[in-house]
Amino acid sequence: MNKKISPAAADMLRQLDIHLNPVWQLGRNAILAWTPVKNGLKALVTPVRELLYHLSNRPDLLHGFRYKEEAKFDELCVTLGMVPIEITFSLRIGPQDTAVPWQTVEGIIRRYSISETPYRGVLLFDIVGFSKLNSIQQIGQLNSLEYCINLAHRRMQDWGMPVELARSTTGDGFYVWNRVSGAVAEVWLLILMLMVLAENEMDRSQDRHGLVPLLRSVFSVGRHYAYYQIEGLSPRGYDYIVGDVTITLARLMEKTAPGQIFIGAFERPIRDGGAEMVSTVGFVTQADKYLQKLIGREFNGYAISEVSLGLTGNRDQGYDRHLIDDKHGQEHIAYNAVARLYRGGRIPIMLGRSSP
Repeated sequence: MNKKISPAAADMLRQLDIHLNPVWQLGRNAILAWTPVKNGLKALVTPVRELLYHLSNRPDLLHGFRYKEEAKFDELCVTLGMVPIEITFSLRIGPQDTAVPWQTVEGIIRRYSISETPYRGVLLFDIVGFSKLNSIQQIGQLNSLEYCINLAHRRMQDWGMPVELARSTTGDGFYVWNRVSGAVAEVWLLILMLMVLAENEMDRSQDRHGLVPLLRSVFSVGRHYAYYQIEGLSPRGYDYIVGDVTITLARLMEKTAPGQIFIGAFERPIRDGGAEMVSTVGFVTQADKYLQKLIGREFNGYAISEVSLGLTGNRDQGYDRHLIDDKHGQEHIAYNAVARLYRGGRIPIMLGRSSP
């Protein structure tokens, strides 16, 4: 929600953070649900370990918003046999100019909670040979990659494909995901990956000092948990993710060659909450259609004249797939992707490896 927050509302949010921090107990507890009351809110608070223990029987506890309408909140209290706490001060929640929208309060609450997302697109960028670089090259290549991510982020927003990026470092690369949820938002994330790689390739062509990385990249969609790590005595201002999708990305990356793009095998609903599913092949096809909307857009001083994304192989003979067995005996499947970006009469930017 982009409603501008008044100074008074901003002060309410600061006060809310101050009141929530002791309830959180340095990460021992999590807020399971909340609902507005006059001059404040009611919240269900539980130890994280107890919450995780009960997830096998109640996985829905971490789904969706922490915000609940009053009737739903009361029903949840009865079902779980829990007594809520009440936090009251000069906090007014509502659509009025002098109040704070519940969506904004939700953003604060989520810093003190854990949430599960069944379908989320995530990227993994890895710098090839990072451990063999000297410290100056390591700093330079990480900075170069971050710059390309930030530049692609801004481009996507300028092009009307809004993304709200989050990232966490792996030491020699980054996990990157879009906080905006939904199938289309994940298509945008895949397109953003191509923009990052294209920018990086252009920088590499002019690099003379080993300060621009050679990358390998993986994209997939899957389940994950989101939480906020502790920094000092407060939760960080940005989230971290862990779960099936990050495990899959790490396993696929082990077999990804320098310059290669792997896309994991997945299925997700075509529309959020719908029953009809789309597979990796259909998802890439959809992303290629969105890419065509970029023709004519400016990219580093020249208009994009042609752009494409696809999987090597073909529908009739079968797309190229890698079967990857990890050390735990689990099998992961990766598709090999390639992309091309033409800017007028310039030399095309080729991404990925045509041979799997």
